Amino acid sequence: MRKVTTTPAHSGGITPALEHIDVELTRRCNLKCVHCSAGGNSVGQELTTDDVKRILIEGCGLGLRKVGFTGGEPLLRRRKMWELVRFCRNELDLAIHLHTNGTMVSRKAAEEIQKAQIEATITLYGSRPRTHDSVTQTDGSMKSTLKGLQRLQQAGANLFVYIVPMKSNLYQIIPLIKMIFEMGCTKVRILSLCPTGRAIENFAKFALNNEEELWLNSELARIKHEINIELYAGYCTRQFYPELKTLPGHNTCLAAEDRIHIDALGNVFPCTASSGRAIFSVGNLRKPNYSLAEIWHKSPFFQFLRVFHLNPPGKCRACSLHKNCMSGCRILMAHKYGDVTIADPKCRGPY
Repeated sequence: MRKVTTTPAHSGGITPALEHIDVELTRRCNLKCVHCSAGGNSVGQELTTDDVKRILIEGCGLGLRKVGFTGGEPLLRRRKMWELVRFCRNELDLAIHLHTNGTMVSRKAAEEIQKAQIEATITLYGSRPRTHDSVTQTDGSMKSTLKGLQRLQQAGANLFVYIVPMKSNLYQIIPLIKMIFEMGCTKVRILSLCPTGRAIENFAKFALNNEEELWLNSELARIKHEINIELYAGYCTRQFYPELKTLPGHNTCLAAEDRIHIDALGNVFPCTASSGRAIFSVGNLRKPNYSLAEIWHKSPFFQFLRVFHLNPPGKCRACSLHKNCMSGCRILMAHKYGDVTIADPKCRGPY
């Protein structure tokens, strides 16, 4: 299963191994988060359990090592999820992580997640129920999420808490981190708001401005020295909050480099940040003329991203900071400036 196939790719190199796939088990959700990249209850025929198994088997031939089950809310497809978890563990020997909103995590589910050695992630949006529930657009959701979080902790599960800074929760992020720490959670990941899914139309309304990002970065630097909590960021987020620790395996943009995102309808995207934008889909795995290997090796957009990462725009090529910013997130540049090929115009170096 683990044999890695490679083929000649961009600039005479070799196509990298596909090590990580995030796959939506469903687009259905019991919440209606204002920024959801999956867009919530989208209409369409979802990938079957056998479809996902076939994709993962093919992925193993490309180097797959880790799979993330997400949604929507994956626990709404509980039977499908657990069959795939057993398949990944027993047949493919893959590491697994689960992105859940926490509201449907029963004591039994928490124990099963711990037993299967699944890394679980739960997102909180504020230190007060009113703030969290306004983001999820569901009354009582924070109370249910905290119950799920506590059950995972009690079961001894490997747990990360995610936080997405927005204008509506900016001044509750530090109190939220303190609250999480007091509950016994020691691993927090700060995520950047992405202009995808439901957030597209209201991105400017939700996203922090430069002054707010600078303020939050200084506050995050302060709190990490006050309490013994690990504050992590992936590649995109670390551009705005450099005081955060680098999440292992996220030291640069890895979209189409070692990972992809597959939505519940079978559409393939270079990363989760792009998954709510149909224009970034490079093919659909439900269609007979598309295979995962074909897309991974030959997708023009994937090849563009790989070339771009190695050959950035002129002003970035000698810049000492390029390895940290990669000329800005391609999805964000496309949203803000309508051009996926440019360097961030707001960047002033050093060059």
